[in-house]
Amino acid sequence: MRSIIGSVAPLMPMTGYFNSRRERREWVEGNLENWNAYFTLRGAGEVRYATEQFQTSVGDFLVLAPGVHRSYRIPAPRDGWEFYWLHFRATPRLTHTLDWFDRRRVWRRHAVADVSLRVRIAASFEEMHQINLTQPDLPGREAMLEAMLEAVILRIASAGALQQPSPQMDTRIENALEHFHRDIAAQSGVDQLAEVAGLSRSQFCRLFRQGTGRTAQQYVEDRRLEMAAYYLRTTAQSVSEVAELVGFQNPFYFTNRFRRRFSESPSNYRRPR
Repeated sequence: MRSIIGSVAPLMPMTGYFNSRRERREWVEGNLENWNAYFTLRGAGEVRYATEQFQTSVGDFLVLAPGVHRSYRIPAPRDGWEFYWLHFRATPRLTHTLDWFDRRRVWRRHAVADVSLRVRIAASFEEMHQINLTQPDLPGREAMLEAMLEAVILRIASAGALQQPSPQMDTRIENALEHFHRDIAAQSGVDQLAEVAGLSRSQFCRLFRQGTGRTAQQYVEDRRLEMAAYYLRTTAQSVSEVAELVGFQNPFYFTNRFRRRFSESPSNYRRPR
């Protein structure tokens, strides 16, 4: 049986999505054989080694070396921690190009300051994860995902090396995104987000698409449906309860949009694979 979001072993690269809200969580790393990476979308997490500990925050890309025991903790349960994670092998291209994969340095943290780049990184990780979940037997899957991961890591490295930062997302759009992510179930339509940003609807829509590559309506719905997929696979809550948790007031409309996004109903999606 293939596992849910959070574990698709034995596929490599392994991918996962985690989202915790208002709960205290601590856990120990179970995969020490491979390199691990974590990309934080919201909140903060704490990584603990025997002799040191550190925190990661929004936009951080962590690279953790294999073979070293560690644990994780959510330091502020009220804020939670939302992230994509990967277990992967460092390819020859990566080890030749970057000095990130020296096992003597057990962790590295790379801050992605450009919010528009963060959005593209998250979209890439989501695409990789969906391929693992829905097309595990796709011919060439491993090579394709390794190439996608290489591209993301090299892009992060390039952004960090630039003396002049790449164009930033408009700060008003960034504020609206932070407002949305603080409570994804709140009524945060285009008009409400435009008001948070202090922009007219047309200005907001133009700047949002310019900064993220997607319309505001598409972005909000995609994030809500992705979180719904997580709840369906990791909780026993009903479809109606999941719909309400992620901001859909009408469960029938939620089912229709979920089917359009994932090509199956919420009930079928949560069944063991």
